[in-house]
Amino acid sequence: MQEGELTMRVAVAWHGLPYYGARLMRPVVSELGERIAIIATPGQQSPEEIEAALGSSICIAPEDSHLRWNQLGMQIPDLFFHSGWSYSNFRSLAREVKRRGGTVVSMVDNTCKHNLRQEIGKYIFRWRYRPQVDFVMVPGASGLELMRLFGMPDGSVYTGLYGADSETFQLGPPLSERAYQFLFVGQFISRKGLQGLVEAVRLLRSQGVDFRIAAIGDGPMRGDLESAGIEVHAFAEAAAVARMMQNARFLVLPSIEDHWGLVVHEATLSGCGLVLSKAVGAHRDLLSARNGFICEPGQPAPAMRQALLADAGWLSACLPESQRLASAFGPRRWSEVFGQIYANAAALRHTGARPQRKDPVRTMN
Repeated sequence: MQEGELTMRVAVAWHGLPYYGARLMRPVVSELGERIAIIATPGQQSPEEIEAALGSSICIAPEDSHLRWNQLGMQIPDLFFHSGWSYSNFRSLAREVKRRGGTVVSMVDNTCKHNLRQEIGKYIFRWRYRPQVDFVMVPGASGLELMRLFGMPDGSVYTGLYGADSETFQLGPPLSERAYQFLFVGQFISRKGLQGLVEAVRLLRSQGVDFRIAAIGDGPMRGDLESAGIEVHAFAEAAAVARMMQNARFLVLPSIEDHWGLVVHEATLSGCGLVLSKAVGAHRDLLSARNGFICEPGQPAPAMRQALLADAGWLSACLPESQRLASAFGPRRWSEVFGQIYANAAALRHTGARPQRKDPVRTMN
């Protein structure tokens, strides 16, 4: 954005605004200053932690299905970003923006599953929500496919919604020097495919394969992981997780369902290889034949075996490939997309015509 373009009022409403979301938006917030307002509902981190990460204050929104801007003590913005369409308080704010001729951007993290629910959902979206949405931000290629299925026109959907903080998650040593062959990070629940991970570890070790694997997280399946000889570490601050990633060759994520998987971006920033299930949305953006292996949901054993058999040359080439793919996401990408949407919204405001986007949507593989 050029200095002279910073004329529109902007607001971003993020349900349960996470720490990484605040870090993603920080450059934009710094650039716009008082012209941007950040609205959030309570999340895992305290408002004070989020404000420190964001470099600005936030407004906590009530869960009111008829929420209005004057209840927040704010003017109606010209450009409004909000997470999803399932939150009635944000939808209410969006309707006010549209009635005033403003631009609304929906931030959607779902993936295209080609199931009956989404086949029905596309008609509901087109009838009920599409009139209230001008642009959409999605994490990556799968979200782009979903929005096309739901009827969003070409040029209205942008990738780059999610990304980890590259200041925290930095490149580790060569993979051959890392102590752990595999690392899992996430909730210890069945949806993450952990029963299959436990079975894979037991199978490979029963066949005489020697390797180290650790898991960071918490949940009801902790005992299952420990019984399989998997080192278990409690959730820790991001810096501690980053150190573990820098000491692991592969992130393993055999999820049954996983919308995108921020942890995958954290791992690629750290230079890790990947073992991902097809259900992990980020596999289409961050996994290639040069930095990892794909598996069926909840069935990681074959891919883990391939990873363990990778030779020194493959491991050496894996790290820069992960680094290359990771570079397409993060605060810089978020700022680029924000700038493109801002320019398009400004054009809509002054001409009423939707301009053509200047760059193609990024689809990594």
